[in-house]
Amino acid sequence: MRVHKDIQSRSFTFAIHVLFWLGFFLFPFIDDNRQHISNYFIIRNAFMLLLLASFYYINSLFLIPKLLLPGKLRIYSLIILVIILTISVVNLVFAQILDNIMDHEMHHPSFLRRLLYPVFPSLFVFAISTAIKITNEWFRNEKQKKELENEQLNSELAFLKSQVNPHFLFNILNNICSLARKKSDETENSIIKLSQIMRYMLYESKDEKVSLEKEVGYLKNYIELQRLRISAEVIINFTIEGNPENYFIEPMLLIPFVENAFKHGISYVDDSRIEISLKVGEKSIHFTVENYIIAKNDENITVESGIGLKNVLRRLELLYPGKHEISIKDDKVKYLVDLKISLYK
Repeated sequence: MRVHKDIQSRSFTFAIHVLFWLGFFLFPFIDDNRQHISNYFIIRNAFMLLLLASFYYINSLFLIPKLLLPGKLRIYSLIILVIILTISVVNLVFAQILDNIMDHEMHHPSFLRRLLYPVFPSLFVFAISTAIKITNEWFRNEKQKKELENEQLNSELAFLKSQVNPHFLFNILNNICSLARKKSDETENSIIKLSQIMRYMLYESKDEKVSLEKEVGYLKNYIELQRLRISAEVIINFTIEGNPENYFIEPMLLIPFVENAFKHGISYVDDSRIEISLKVGEKSIHFTVENYIIAKNDENITVESGIGLKNVLRRLELLYPGKHEISIKDDKVKYLVDLKISLYK
């Protein structure tokens, strides 16, 4: 497919060049006062076209790549002047030879005018070739820069995902370990939930995007698994408004905020409450997570705390530049994450 596109691109470029030089060749013939077009005029014009085309491609393919560089501009300018002078002299000599061969008797302009006649067309061709070459190089460099940025972006995202997945896995395994120590009947159920979570993490999270419905299902499994280890007095509400079907989101993007709420908002002594809300709009989602802050050994929650939070904030910057709004409020009593993301079906 890529080879086919390259062939099409080269064919299109070749056609453009052919049409350009054909138009350049025919332009001098557009003269309402000319009664007929002589062979002499055609030969002169064809020879001039050959000189100018040679100048165009020499400048574009050789001189600009090698000499249009800092420190070589003087040499480049000198060579261009020499080429233009050479075109003028060669065209003059050819014209005189052609006059003698074809016994051309038309009135000729002065020697100086005949010598300087190719200067303007040469400067025009020089300007066109330089402008096109520089523009093409600029677009090519921008394309390479964009490809490099995309490669770096993909590498960084892959690195962030590799950090996120073990982070969740370790927490969940600790939860199951706690249940096993208590010899809870829910241990088997928690292992089933863990297998569902791992299936999502190991397989579906490798895709660039997953359906919002699957991401929501992952959140539900995680919350249910967390419920197994905490007191029934802890209030956990997860409300969903709207239909998450047919929308897509980057995987593992919402869970760090939920995980952070369970990490810092659960207590067996103090009142604990976690409120999670997802509102699905026409082209956006509004996701909020609110929890009481439970101090643990004078531990403070900050935006930067935890690998999960730092990574998800970085992923939002990379994946949704200008398409997301996030607010994190910490009043030492409650911790609120308010996230809005523009999504498309």
